[in-house]
Amino acid sequence: MSAEELKGYLAVATDIAKKVGPAFKDGFWRRGQFASMSDFGAEDKQGNEADCVTAVDRYIEMTVFAHLRSIYPQHKFVGEETTAECGDDYLVTDDPTWIVDPVDGTNNFVHHFPFTGISIGLAINKVPVVGVIYLPILDELYTAAHGQGAFLNGQPLPLFGPPMLTSPTSLSQCALVTEHGSHRSEAVMGSRMRSLTRLMLAKEHGGACVQNLRVTGGACPDLCLVAKGVADLYWECGPHAWDFAAGAVIVTESGGAVFDGAGWWGADIAQSERTLKPLNVWNRKVAAVRYIPDLPGQPGSGQELQKQLVRELLEAVEDIPYPPDGVQ
Repeated sequence: MSAEELKGYLAVATDIAKKVGPAFKDGFWRRGQFASMSDFGAEDKQGNEADCVTAVDRYIEMTVFAHLRSIYPQHKFVGEETTAECGDDYLVTDDPTWIVDPVDGTNNFVHHFPFTGISIGLAINKVPVVGVIYLPILDELYTAAHGQGAFLNGQPLPLFGPPMLTSPTSLSQCALVTEHGSHRSEAVMGSRMRSLTRLMLAKEHGGACVQNLRVTGGACPDLCLVAKGVADLYWECGPHAWDFAAGAVIVTESGGAVFDGAGWWGADIAQSERTLKPLNVWNRKVAAVRYIPDLPGQPGSGQELQKQLVRELLEAVEDIPYPPDGVQ
């Protein structure tokens, strides 16, 4: 895939995100075509009271895919609403595949909390290579393509560089973003709460003592915070490919790194085999870390610190088994 081809894909995704932005804002503020609450139609998704879908989700996904199909009729398409309503039995291939979340953070959207937006990612050979996240209410447009850097409203990411960005050497110096997820069974929530407790617990009590924990309500804004450099780490088990495909590109192109997020706490894995695995966007487990500058006189130390922090994170959290997205 040439750099020019990637630029073309990125330009198309960016243009489409901007085009559906006004409809997103209308839905958020319940005006225009979404002024009537009966037309808005917030519904439980597949009977899950902790998750919902609106007319805006469906309208934006339909509009985005219609534009993309008119330009790239041979490409594959995976969207949150079409996939959620038709089941997860789609085939994951090496073909160019557009992965779209029309309203990431729908619960935020419904409750007028501005951390919500549109995510458009493109995977080739099953790996995300283009990412666009538009947070219309915050007027933040994040764009990235493999090998070409990441940007917020045209400004290179991360927003801050040395000395404003430090080189944290432990989780106790880090701000962590995560989500509680929409699966509320006792087993899943118990696992999540145990992991978060270990992450926040003081070191003298066996915890990692992360400096602070943030929950914004959406994977897209979480990953944008990491790419900006205002959050150090993101971890979650259970999101879908459309939740973080675009964000993974934006984080890596900002100088950050993304890895498989399957936790190691309590796992029957020998210490010698506890190595970081590359992110598989279809496996629903992700750990991301922001850009970290090198320590003075130590080239490459920033990347080593990134890996060290993710290792500490995975040592503290439990894996939660989830079926992968699609048929691989």
